[in-house]
Amino acid sequence: YPKAHIIIAGDDDHNTKGNPGRTKALEAANSINASVVFPDFGENCTEKATDFNDLYCLNGIEAVRKCFEEVPELVFPSKTCTELHIQTDKHAKNPNEWQDPEEITAELLQVEPLQDELIPEPFREWITDISNRMQCPVDYPAATVIVMCSILIGTRCSIRPKSKDSWQVVPNLWGGLVGNPSALKTPSIQEATKMLTKLENKAFEKFEAAQIQYQRDLRSWEMKKKIYEDELKNALKSKKSDPVVAEEVESRLNEHEDNPPEEPIMKRYSTSDSTVPKLQELMSCNPQGLLVLRDELHGFLMSLEQEGREGDRAFHLEGWSGQGSYTQDRIGRGTIRSELLCESVFGSIQPARIIPHIRQTLSGTANDGLVQRFQVLVYPDVNKWSYVDKIPDKDAENRAFRLIQKLNDMDFIKDAGAILEEGNKIPYLRFSTDGQELFRAWISDLEGRLRNNDEIPAVQEHLGKYRSLMPSMALIHHLLDVADGKASGPVSFKSAKLAAATCDYLESHARRIYHMAGNITQRAAGSLTEKIKLGKLDDGFTARKIRQKNWSMLTDMDVIKGALGELVEANWLRREDISPQTGGKTKTIYWINTKIKNSLASKS
Repeated sequence: YPKAHIIIAGDDDHNTKGNPGRTKALEAANSINASVVFPDFGENCTEKATDFNDLYCLNGIEAVRKCFEEVPELVFPSKTCTELHIQTDKHAKNPNEWQDPEEITAELLQVEPLQDELIPEPFREWITDISNRMQCPVDYPAATVIVMCSILIGTRCSIRPKSKDSWQVVPNLWGGLVGNPSALKTPSIQEATKMLTKLENKAFEKFEAAQIQYQRDLRSWEMKKKIYEDELKNALKSKKSDPVVAEEVESRLNEHEDNPPEEPIMKRYSTSDSTVPKLQELMSCNPQGLLVLRDELHGFLMSLEQEGREGDRAFHLEGWSGQGSYTQDRIGRGTIRSELLCESVFGSIQPARIIPHIRQTLSGTANDGLVQRFQVLVYPDVNKWSYVDKIPDKDAENRAFRLIQKLNDMDFIKDAGAILEEGNKIPYLRFSTDGQELFRAWISDLEGRLRNNDEIPAVQEHLGKYRSLMPSMALIHHLLDVADGKASGPVSFKSAKLAAATCDYLESHARRIYHMAGNITQRAAGSLTEKIKLGKLDDGFTARKIRQKNWSMLTDMDVIKGALGELVEANWLRREDISPQTGGKTKTIYWINTKIKNSLASKS
């Protein structure tokens, strides 16, 4: 088991000449590059106390646990114990003592490139222009636009994927852009969502005009109410008043009070940083749905892991389906009920920052399905950069905005033939006959793969969410064609085919991300070899020195130590554990294979 982490729990035979328990434990650990710990009895050290069972009996289990806190570095006893110095590599600088280093790479799994036909045709030139001008992967603006379109449809239209069943899917998508800090993720989002900003600006102008008219109508309504109240007061005071007259006045007053002017509601499309109570309040006024747009998804995910935020996490989990309702009761705020809760979440995140969240999902320690809801999560390869300075394609941009405006204004029952059943809040479409056959074949293949026990459970769960992803994508493509005047009626075979191909494309990206997190030690080791090749580390460096540099994937100490272990095993490094002559904590340093250094020197 060459990769196993072995910890030797040695005896401290302090009352025996030469302390054989300590000496032999150190020799054994040194021979296989293992860790070693010894019992630290402190002030309770007696003549007969030598091993960890004695430590447990004298000081309890916490004293035993404390001895293992510094693993995997070698841990030596306190100053009261025998001072030792372990030299594991006396000939580290002799090139004849080094073996050839093994090849270690930090390569990611391959992903499918985004084919042009997967981008809705009316958006194709616009999205390609953004990618070209910014020199960013075309996947970034394309993913942003498709999620943006999903929230414009929201709860206003759904799809029933089966021909007879009532199973209903709201095309509400979550997604994100994964890439290094220099990958232009944020500018891509900002450029694509300018369309949403235009809609919000128009909605605000409309709201301001409606608000002025509302204030006028409210003033008139209150004046008339006062007149009716005065009439009723006079009628009731007068002794000669006819009771019938008083009843008529009261009836007019009641009718007037039952019909106050309707206060306008400002239509919202997105929000960046809202508390859950405020978010629910916004959704109660915007039942079609809201896009939670976060520049950095890591902050959003971390906020949900804080103690006391369990209710927030439940709210977001409920909002993903787009069909649930939510009632919040608070003493100060009263009761707020959202008949339809539809939330889309989108943003950007660095690979190193998404890894801890994926690893928790893979281990099952915090797997509630939240991460798997990010179905439109893309991690493309970085383009080769070239200098581009050109005028934006305004014709393509204007065409894209006209389509988005039509999608926003569309009456899906009237314009797309959606059906609204009695007792149902959301109208729906079904697949066409050939589209239905394609979906049947696609879902049958998916369900067969989901029952493959060799698949990682977290990946199985992620792919399980594709049951709704494929019909959602098909509906979005179809309704865009309807808005563009190129389709009508049931969801077409063409849209179903595009949706199935998009799922294949997104699956390759999801597998890259899950694999990256699952093999983080090897990836970190590969990244570390690149730093060594570039001369970023000097001989005798420590794990702490690497963490201080804050390199990608090399910020977590457990990951760093795992990567260093991989490089020691692959003959890139040698480890030297040194115990200070004055006693205390052991320092572990690493020497670089001189064959690598000589190779770098010859190239320079």
